[in-house]
Amino acid sequence: MRLSHQIALSAACLLLLAQLEPAIAHRANLALGLREITSAINGKVCATAGGAHFTFDNDGRFSYDGLWQSSGSFTLDASAVVVTFDSGLQRAFEISRRGGELYMEQTRVVCTAKE
Repeated sequence: MRLSHQIALSAACLLLLAQLEPAIAHRANLALGLREITSAINGKVCATAGGAHFTFDNDGRFSYDGLWQSSGSFTLDASAVVVTFDSGLQRAFEISRRGGELYMEQTRVVCTAKE
């Protein structure tokens, strides 16, 4: 009887750890530094699978071409790109890397050098 309790407890612990592992790994993939964010997006055009394009010029200008068009300026910090639209509205977009792919908020983007 005692052995069956130990087996059941061990199995429950393994199931709990198996559920926590992806969350911990996912969190570790999110951390980017300022240098990596700068390298990933500065001077580049980032595109989504849906066809939207975010352009981050080397001079700090930003433009968006997707469901609508807008422009402004941007700054980078340790975890986000902060966009100030020409209208004055300011928004921070978290930049992360998950499974080797770059994300702006929850959207995967592919960034290439601006031509």
